[in-house]
Amino acid sequence: MLHIVTALPCEAKPLIKHYKLNGRQAENGFRIYENDAIRLIIAGIGKCAAAAACAYLQGTEPQAKHSWLNLGIAGHRDLDIGEAVMAHKISDASTGINWYPAMPFKLPCQTFELISVDQANTDYISDRAYDMESAGFYSTAIRFNSSELVQVFKVISDNNVNPAEQVSAQLAEDIISAQLNTIDVVIKQLLYLNTQMAQQQNKPEIEAFQQHWHFTVSQQH
Repeated sequence: MLHIVTALPCEAKPLIKHYKLNGRQAENGFRIYENDAIRLIIAGIGKCAAAAACAYLQGTEPQAKHSWLNLGIAGHRDLDIGEAVMAHKISDASTGINWYPAMPFKLPCQTFELISVDQANTDYISDRAYDMESAGFYSTAIRFNSSELVQVFKVISDNNVNPAEQVSAQLAEDIISAQLNTIDVVIKQLLYLNTQMAQQQNKPEIEAFQQHWHFTVSQQH
């Protein structure tokens, strides 16, 4: 199962339609959309909302291992509107904490450092992308699976020429819809990796090794 976290309904709408996700009745402030392979939650804006949505989604199946994807819009100084990027480094602007997602598969787009800010950025002072959810998402989702299976995918919605104030819900929906083929590549990779890792963890020789030699928790992972 893949867990997808978006901030806004306009970011989620193309995915709900494309993957034919069925909505559950809203519970505890969140509504989940799902099919047999994907479960999507609309978190709301900001790091705290993203973290809460991750924890809530994991709580629906606390013993299961899922792959995770934060998908939404981001700003960048120079990139064209509608261009897709993935995050090879995530930085929390308020704390200075960094994370480095592992990417053991062929990427369908370029990667950038992603700065997670508390308020919408309009300065675009460096060659990095900006969003408001990735730090909260990543710091929480990484508790539930390894870094290969926790990824962040963004579509550029604003830049120096077209600032964040001009971004509309329709624009966000349109540019994500235009990247559905690229998104599908990432989703299939994450689902495949999750299946492969689950099979490896279920192999009996792993249990035999752990019984024969002592491993720390980190070594076991």
